Amino acid sequence: MKTIIALVAAPVLALGVVACGGNDADAPTEANIESDTAANPMVPTTAAGTYTSTTEDGTDLSLTLNGDGSYTMMQGGQQTEAGTWEDNIRGTCLTAQGASETCYNIQPGTTAGTVSITDNEGVVREFRVQ
Repeated sequence: MKTIIALVAAPVLALGVVACGGNDADAPTEANIESDTAANPMVPTTAAGTYTSTTEDGTDLSLTLNGDGSYTMMQGGQQTEAGTWEDNIRGTCLTAQGASETCYNIQPGTTAGTVSITDNEGVVREFRVQ
């Protein structure tokens, strides 16, 4: 019986020694992590949904990002824009029908249930998430 246990245990122990060898060739280094981050920058993940705000003069604004990649923008109850949207390395980018891409930086807002949306001119507006 001791012989059988020894015969079964020997290959398992040998495999354990090989698997736990001291080879650090694949261990990530700080330089590898930094170069990987530069090569693969973070892409934002904006949730589909409706974002609403009010301008200084009291006009209601809303931006609806649909799950199918389409969007609509409303101002004062009237649709002012429609097109497609996507998240990429430049931010959350909207492309209106017949226009070029405009990108926004969308971050969590200062109060619960809000986001801060910064346009390409640096103007920040707080929106409520519906």
